[in-house]
Amino acid sequence: MKISIIPDAHCGYGHGTPREGDPFLAFEEAIEKNLDADLILITGDLFDSRIPKQESIAQVAKSLVKVGNVPSATQFIDLLGKDRNHISPSSLRGIPVIAVHGNHDRRSKQMTNPVQVLEKAGLLVHLHCSTIVFEIRGKKIAIHGMSNVPERYAKDVLYNWDPKPVADAINILLLHQSIDPYIYSPLEPPSIKLEDLPGGFDLVIDGHIHWHDTRTLGGSLFLVAGSLSPTSIHKKESEQRKGYHVYNGNTLEFKSIENQRKIYWETLYFNENLKSELERKVSDIISRDTGKLKPIIKIDVKGNLPKGVKRPIFSNIINKYSGKAILKINR
Repeated sequence: MKISIIPDAHCGYGHGTPREGDPFLAFEEAIEKNLDADLILITGDLFDSRIPKQESIAQVAKSLVKVGNVPSATQFIDLLGKDRNHISPSSLRGIPVIAVHGNHDRRSKQMTNPVQVLEKAGLLVHLHCSTIVFEIRGKKIAIHGMSNVPERYAKDVLYNWDPKPVADAINILLLHQSIDPYIYSPLEPPSIKLEDLPGGFDLVIDGHIHWHDTRTLGGSLFLVAGSLSPTSIHKKESEQRKGYHVYNGNTLEFKSIENQRKIYWETLYFNENLKSELERKVSDIISRDTGKLKPIIKIDVKGNLPKGVKRPIFSNIINKYSGKAILKINR
């Protein structure tokens, strides 16, 4: 079997900047490369905004329509913890797409979030503290999904839901939270630790963190899915390619996408030749980069300025190379 796991896409990110098309390119490529999948799982933050622009919804919908037109061996069996009337029959046509919402596309309980909009349009199935069961060529697959909640409530919500593996099935638990030690921001510390996760699942998938990692956890595989495009860039992201994972019921395989910008992360220290040194560094990176899209170059400038010396201004360098790279300088 082929279960494809598409991580946080953040469609709509960077509107009005050179990067505004990146999330849509990456998501479109991920969908195109998985039109032979049996199931597609989306880990949350499909959109970058709780109220995305109509153009963003339209572009995502255009990609998702394709999976409904593909013949599939996947058969819907059961739905637990969710009213079946909330699911359109067209959501289960072709390759089923199962999604949780993330913190970026989360709205209050009384409001419809953009992932739920796509569910109402018959393009996917949205899970929150609920489970959907399929059969793929004689084998049952149960997807248990908990969408994002504020971190301080996450442990209580997970414990109150208390998901149980479905007997005689491959069981996958899908979350979108910080799970200690995988912490997105120390400003919102997690309430869930790895040891708090329920047992008995074949695979536990977590969105939210933008770099990917895999480990074994008791009898489970644990996947931090990463993201399809960089947004707020972490150093760890400069060390990895972006992409999606494929699960065959036993093992995970990472698949890189082509439509992505290479991230270069450098640290320079203040000296009297800093600007010329920085420019040489940028020029060298650009000459070595072979990507289809302009690279992102992140440079941290550190050190103490001598008394009476003004902070250096790098705007002329940023403007000089704007046609060849997206240059970000922290000083």
